Amino acid sequence: MKRFALAAAVPIVLTLAACDGPHEEVGEKLDDVSEAQGEAVDSMSGAMEDQADVAEEKADVAEAAGNPAAAAALDQKAEALDEKADKMEDAADDM
Repeated sequence: MKRFALAAAVPIVLTLAACDGPHEEVGEKLDDVSEAQGEAVDSMSGAMEDQADVAEEKADVAEAAGNPAAAAALDQKAEALDEKADKMEDAADDM
């Protein structure tokens, strides 16, 4: 009889242990916030990558126009933007 009572009680205890009520809901909301922040940072890194692409295109125009100094400066700007975007993307992945 004791075994039967114990066997019947185990699922109830496990159900209660799996559901923390308000604490669990708060944890899920915090996860949602963190995920949304990660998505926002990921979007910003995408925009920064687009800015790097624009800088690269401008560098190509400067090079074609015979202005190697401007082309080099724009290439450096593009590289810096790409590096920053990569770091932001890594940070977003960790969120």
